[in-house]
Formats: sequence, C-alpha cells, structure tokens
Amino acid sequence: MLDISSNDKIHLKSLSNKKFLITGCNGMLGSSFLSQIKKHIENPQIYCFDKSKLDVSNINSFKKYKELKPEFIIHCAALVNADYCEKNKEEGKANILDGTKNIVNFAKMNNSKFFYPQSFLIYNESNDIVNEDTIPKPLSEYGKLKLEAENIVLESSDNNLSVRMGGFFGGEKKDNNFVGKIIPHISKLINEGEKKMDIGDRIWQPTFTNDLAYNSLLLLANNKSGKYNMASHGSCSFFELTHEILKILNITEIFAINKISAKILNKRELAKRPLSLIMTNNRLNNENLDRQRDWKISLKEYIEKPYFKNLFI
Repeated sequence: MLDISSNDKIHLKSLSNKKFLITGCNGMLGSSFLSQIKKHIENPQIYCFDKSKLDVSNINSFKKYKELKPEFIIHCAALVNADYCEKNKEEGKANILDGTKNIVNFAKMNNSKFFYPQSFLIYNESNDIVNEDTIPKPLSEYGKLKLEAENIVLESSDNNLSVRMGGFFGGEKKDNNFVGKIIPHISKLINEGEKKMDIGDRIWQPTFTNDLAYNSLLLLANNKSGKYNMASHGSCSFFELTHEILKILNITEIFAINKISAKILNKRELAKRPLSLIMTNNRLNNENLDRQRDWKISLKEYIEKPYFKNLFI
C-alpha cells in the first residue's frame, strides 16, 4: 500500500468538494482514477463517463453536458492499442486527435483544468535515460498521434497538465496490457499441459495504475502544469517481469520461461516499439512529488489480489 504522508493529505484537501469529469472511467487507468479520488478526496463530485455516455470523437456528445462545469477533466478515453492504431489509422486519428481536440475545447469553455495521460511510446529507443527535456521521436502511428494530441493539450492552456507514464498494469480483469494478459495465458497453458513459453527481453518500467492515479492527483492538488514523466522505480525486461510474476504466484516449479530477443517479437507486431526505454521522474524528484514505488513492490500488491490467485486454483 502507498504510504500517504501528512503533507500529502494537507495538499489533497485542496481537492475537497471539487467536480471531476473522468472519460474512459471503466478502463484500466480511468477506473484507478475513480477509486483513488474516492479514497483520498473528501466529498468529490465525480462524473464518470464511458463511450456510451460521452463519445469524445463526436463533438455533439458534449452538448448535453455543457452545464456540468467541472473543475478538473481527466481524459482517459483514448485508444491504447498501438497495433490496432497501425491498422486503423483513421479511427485512431478520430479517437486520439479529434477526441482530444473536442474535449480540450470543452475544458476551455468550462475553464476546467485538463489532465492528459501520455504514453511512453512517444519516445524512441534510447541508451540514455529519458527525461522531460528529451525530444520525443515516436516510432509508431500511435506514438505520433499521442504526441500531436499532447501538443494540442499544452498549447490550449498553460494550466493544462500532461503526464508521460511508464507502461502500466492495473484493473485486474480490465487489464489489457502485458501483465493482465500474460497471467491468464500462463494459467491456460498450464491447464493444457504446457510447461514453458518464450518471453522477450524488451526493457521497460512496469507501473501500477493506482500509483499513477494517486501521484497525478497530487500534482493536480499542487496546481502543477506542463509535462511530467511518471514511471515506477527500477526497470526490467519482459522476461524478468514474467519471472517475478511466476515467483509471486509460486508456480516456478511447474512452469518455465525461455528468454528470446525482443527483435524477434518486434517482427510479429505491427507497431514499432523501442527495444529499451527508461524514463526518469526528473520534475517529480526536483519538486519532491515523486510517489512512485519500486515495480516489484507494486507488482506484488497487484498480483496478490484474488482475481489472479484464483486463476491457479
């Protein structure tokens, strides 16, 4: 569990009784924002929208909400599947670019502070540590669209906030990223009598959505704006991450993994991704606002939830 300091609690009180509009609130990240607001903010007014209630790519969807006047808009309703965007470029543009333009304009009309969760895939492969001053050079269509959307957000208002997040896990059954997919897959393989599988060695920073949401709320409470990096402490390969998962689930004696080059896996993916990318939380550290944890600690807390444990009963 995150250790909440008394100083953090004081700052979070500034968000008491505020109106929050969350798009994509049923997704991995949106649901974490919802839970963290309920947990840490006193008497919040939360307007939680999925696509059936608010299609951000359709400008007419906003008309019925013009009287809401939220103080904060947290925009989590965007495509996150880079391979899908590579195949469906027009849909990706409509969702990521047009959707961001529409809701940024809505925020401007309502004088709302706008929060944009950014993807680490705006960066290219680097042997150096990536900080907020590193110039993004996206390798995929998805990364290009996300970077363009961030520019729209930050150019709209000096008060808006974009957080460039490490690759995340969270949401248990909603988890459509690596951790959420690999655990049910391993369970299925074991049930089918398989005893091993190949895992690539791409380097990243697995980061818990609850940690991201809490830390982001702290930035909002401190009225921060501009660009921040936010990723877990430490880094690992997908192989090392999977090995840690097997240890936590106590199944290393019945299932094994074999490390293969990420270059092999990259050939199977439509969207090009960096083979190694490590971000540093420079601004958070400089402003004493880094509340991220070591990835192993967060991962253990996450995987020990009944949803994952029950897959191996």
